[in-house]
Amino acid sequence: MNAVLAIGLNHPAPYLHWGPVQLSVPNAVVIILMLVVFALALVVPFPKDHE
Repeated sequence: MNAVLAIGLNHPAPYLHWGPVQLSVPNAVVIILMLVVFALALVVPFPKDHE
């Protein structure tokens, strides 16, 4: 439990600036992970029955 708290959440998250878009780094990481999972769901085949 102390290792999780050692990250230091007492400061605001850094932001990525891209034109008029501001996005926090943690939100960007979550969005990228969601896109990776979505892409894998499109590419990985469904399991087939072996009857």
